[in-house]
Amino acid sequence: MLLPLITALLLLADVSVQNELKIISTPDRTSRPDPCALTCAGVTAGGDWVDSALYPGRSYVMINGQECGFLSLPVVTSVGEGALGVFLDGLRVNRFFVYTQKQVSAAYANKNGWRVHWSAFGYNCE
Repeated sequence: MLLPLITALLLLADVSVQNELKIISTPDRTSRPDPCALTCAGVTAGGDWVDSALYPGRSYVMINGQECGFLSLPVVTSVGEGALGVFLDGLRVNRFFVYTQKQVSAAYANKNGWRVHWSAFGYNCE
């Protein structure tokens, strides 16, 4: 009587750990087995903007993805809240920068609590 219940629980447990993510291509064109594929995501705090020296008049926020544990460059997407247009630059394995598309000071972005929602898709094993 318990055997069907135990079997059903084991099947459910097995399904819950299967990886459904498939990465088609990455910035550095690496490929690893599908079970190594990982999604990592977050939202900035809203007061982390810094004035950019690289792109004068714009501001940026650095995303630290160290906890993601990627071994190669991930595929990254980001969206600014509201009407904030953003672009990515300086992509590394464990960090990247999100810049405002328009000229916006860090003081203004921080005052308005602008946040960035981001997602990264990469590999965490060989």
